[in-house]
Amino acid sequence: LHSILLSLFASLVAPFGGFLASGIKRAYGIKDFDSIIPGHGGLMDRFDCQLIMALATWVHYNTFVKITTVSVSKLLYMYRLLGEEERKQFLEKITQIPSAK
Repeated sequence: LHSILLSLFASLVAPFGGFLASGIKRAYGIKDFDSIIPGHGGLMDRFDCQLIMALATWVHYNTFVKITTVSVSKLLYMYRLLGEEERKQFLEKITQIPSAK
């Protein structure tokens, strides 16, 4: 499922990576990226869409795929963000959980 979503995103949005790179080059008056990395201008220009897809893949992975870890400090931080009524509900629910022995 994740690969299908990423492939659809790539086919629709990745070409705009080239437009983004072209905009950056025009803003700085650069013909190609050869002046940034000597000898690799043509090669780097072919990877414009890879830059936007690398970012999209990273965001997708960290948002939907990666298993998050929970620590005491994270729980305390999240508890402090709750409103007074939500804190009461949280404490009621947490006291109902049987302790593991």
